[in-house]
Amino acid sequence: MHTPLPLKHRIGIIDLGSNSARLMVAHYAPGEAFRITDEISRRVRLSEGMADGGGRLQPPAIARALETIQMFRDFCAVNNIKPVLSVATAAVRDAANQREFLLNVEAKTGLKFRVLTGEEEAYFGTLGAINSVGLGEGLVLDVGGGSAEVSEVRRGRFKRGLTVPLGAVRLTEIYLNSDPVKSSEVNKLDDHLSTTFKLVEWMKLKNGDQFVGLGGTVRALAKIDQEEREYPLGLLNGYELELSRLERLIDRLRGMSAKERAQKIPGLRADRADIILAGAMVAAAALRLAGADRMVVCSHGLREGLFFQSFLRPADPPVVKNLRQFSVMNLARLYGYEEKHVGHVAKLSLSLFDQLSRQHKFGALEREYLWAASQLHDIGTVVDYYDHHRHSAYIVLNAGLPGYTHRETVIIALLTLYHRRGKVSLGSYEDVLSDDDRKRVRRLASLLRLAEYLDRSRTQAVSDVSLSVRGKRVRLQARTRSSAEGRVEVWEAGHNAELFEEAFGLRLEFVLSFNSP
Repeated sequence: MHTPLPLKHRIGIIDLGSNSARLMVAHYAPGEAFRITDEISRRVRLSEGMADGGGRLQPPAIARALETIQMFRDFCAVNNIKPVLSVATAAVRDAANQREFLLNVEAKTGLKFRVLTGEEEAYFGTLGAINSVGLGEGLVLDVGGGSAEVSEVRRGRFKRGLTVPLGAVRLTEIYLNSDPVKSSEVNKLDDHLSTTFKLVEWMKLKNGDQFVGLGGTVRALAKIDQEEREYPLGLLNGYELELSRLERLIDRLRGMSAKERAQKIPGLRADRADIILAGAMVAAAALRLAGADRMVVCSHGLREGLFFQSFLRPADPPVVKNLRQFSVMNLARLYGYEEKHVGHVAKLSLSLFDQLSRQHKFGALEREYLWAASQLHDIGTVVDYYDHHRHSAYIVLNAGLPGYTHRETVIIALLTLYHRRGKVSLGSYEDVLSDDDRKRVRRLASLLRLAEYLDRSRTQAVSDVSLSVRGKRVRLQARTRSSAEGRVEVWEAGHNAELFEEAFGLRLEFVLSFNSP
């Protein structure tokens, strides 16, 4: 088993937002693999009081920010994390005392913050979305504390973006002053949101477009929705939040006090209870104006967008060329995989897939799922060899595969789960899968299982396979390099052919064939 790819490079990214300050730490091998190893988040509410304070950052907020930045600086120093990129967004960008604040921060922490323009903030957030959900065509909404950014993506590239003063903290302070809120306050905010978004003339979905949402507010809304639905996956990235469900949540939130929201809304953190209504209204208004019935939730954003500049350098723009393939290989490299073995299992399983095309009638997508599972089926050995198929599936389901939908991720995970033994069961994931996915998983898993046992010795003794189907029988000819090889492989494959025979309704026969030089 190969050891995981060493990640020798480190980087820290500090994002000083209007509501929260966050430090993200990533370890990476440039262009090959990366892992987010830490994220520290603290609510600083930097924009608190600005609306009534002449647009100036207020002393209590400044003190909270300074204390947090010093903590982040010390964490990076102790853990030898460098470089450290530090950026500030809407609250500092809009502050009348911006220069004074930045000089104070640099003097007390040694960190020089770059204040992003609205377009830069939209650009880096969109980079995070493109590189984590594979957005090719559509719109991106990033809901922050002080502002919201709207971007358009065409052909997998950032086309344009802008910032609007529609952050959850800002709007709560200006419009939602009662607790619980009054209907008149909600109506005024709704009118303001509609009027503001209508000014963005290009904010309309075209046929085939996706609407992607990111930022702390969107992630919080997705967690709430998952809790209410008892969603079987813990993944946020790629989750689909429907407008109809969001609107029902807004109706519930507006009838509660902030304290009641924190107590009665599963999945909602107490420190967001007071601003979640405004943030939810921003997301719903944007969806309605864009003509979208749902948003694809992106767990990455500004910080990851900044990271990809370093990770993919010198690529311009810093966009992963084939996100789905990269996601699979990133996971394989992080957890360690035996390249020759998994490559050969992929070769054999895809050969079986191609030769049985008339029987299964699957297409390019299923072939891709089989390839992905071939690459990942053994990553669970990083935990333990015994039951490593379970560990592999667990890693896939919990780490996720950016670029794949949740349904596709579950299919690939189930293929890794059943690559050794067992009858296929969809378990608690039936709600995520389509009606015909049971047959799909059974047939693909049976091919992966055969390929796995046809390389049982991990020496590629069975060089390739040839199938011939006659009626209800299929003859599998396993070609070997010498007359002494392949016996264990064929014996093992024969004793693990039950799933194949059940899935395809064919009786499988094995024949050894020696490839003489």
